[in-house]
Amino acid sequence: MINLSYRFDQNSSSLVVAGMPDVSNGDSENTIGILSSWTLKIIGSPLLEGEKLHLENLMQVILQYSRSYISGIRKTFISNENIVTISPFGGFHKVLLKSTKKEVKPLEIILDDSELSDLTRCLDLLRFDPRFNLSWNINIDRPFSKRYIYSSGPKSKRDFNLFYAIIIFLSSSAFLLLIPINNKFELRESINKIEVPSEITE
Repeated sequence: MINLSYRFDQNSSSLVVAGMPDVSNGDSENTIGILSSWTLKIIGSPLLEGEKLHLENLMQVILQYSRSYISGIRKTFISNENIVTISPFGGFHKVLLKSTKKEVKPLEIILDDSELSDLTRCLDLLRFDPRFNLSWNINIDRPFSKRYIYSSGPKSKRDFNLFYAIIIFLSSSAFLLLIPINNKFELRESINKIEVPSEITE
């Protein structure tokens, strides 16, 4: 049986995915149709490894969180099996990884913006790599509506926007009241006298 391994490297993240072709599905000898293992190394963090379920849960939350973060939405995302959670942590991002083994304690990883970007890039490269014939249980990327972005934004920011709108309205109204209005206009037309030569009048 052919064992394959593909690597995805970014500045701070390195993802290695191993597997084999699914002959029953007609995969070529260079295609991974059955994922056997994966490892993820983030600089400054322990080596992560697991099965397809764990990688799938990681992809679910990281990809959703990154898309939301770019749109100005800072909120917590939890994977379908409650294995991976990512949430804002001050100016950073906290990833909580729960093992499916009861004796293993949860692991916390703190990422800055560049590390989150590198990890997201690795997962995106894996997701769209034609050398993999795997189905991932992740949400399809759809553009966020303006209403969703506004409703999901921080409440304090929405309150400030309303406050600024009221201030601008009141300032504009007060400024308009100070402008004098004169409904009476005097139109004066200056008539220039033209001296007609005496030769013409005679």
